[in-house]
Amino acid sequence: MLKKLLITIAGILLIIGALGGIKGLQIAALIASGADATMPAEPVTTAVVTQDYWEPTLKAVGSLTAVQGVTVAAETPGKVVAINFEPGATVSAGDLLLQQDTSIEEAMLRSAEASMALAKINLDRARELIGKASISQSEVDTADAQFKQAAAQADNVRAAIAKKTIRAPFTGRLGIRLVNLGQTLKEGEGSSPCRRSIRSSSTSPSRSRNWPGWRSA
Repeated sequence: MLKKLLITIAGILLIIGALGGIKGLQIAALIASGADATMPAEPVTTAVVTQDYWEPTLKAVGSLTAVQGVTVAAETPGKVVAINFEPGATVSAGDLLLQQDTSIEEAMLRSAEASMALAKINLDRARELIGKASISQSEVDTADAQFKQAAAQADNVRAAIAKKTIRAPFTGRLGIRLVNLGQTLKEGEGSSPCRRSIRSSSTSPSRSRNWPGWRSA
């Protein structure tokens, strides 16, 4: 009985020793591999150094107002036959923006110019005859008055055509287009806003300045 017990204890001790030896060999192998291992490289981001200008900024609540601004409107009623601008376009003073129908006025102008030409001929003939004492001075005065009336009538028709030829009042930037081709404009009805130069005024902090980047010529 004692012999079996000793054999059992010896077998248990042998198994424990074998397991301990195996574990020791594993630990030794791990230590050896750790000594030979190297740390992984850290990722590094590179960039080329360049010189630049850092512009200081100021945050503020403010408003934008145009130094000069109008809504370009029709002076007389008429049908729109041509639109020569796009919203947001920069225009110069005198640029044609919109043309209303002037066919009637152009016919009236041709008639007025014909009457003026006839009146001029009659005036020249009267001045020639007065030199020969063939007519009186009153007849010359009448011919002169008729010529001036005909010239004034032609100028009146030209002015009517000019009122239907809408041009930019000053150099600036146009806003949203308010009319369409073929539309009949009423007197005073706008075609597009026109703004000249933009100015900023800040309300917080209490400081204002003109920003050249916001200007429009």
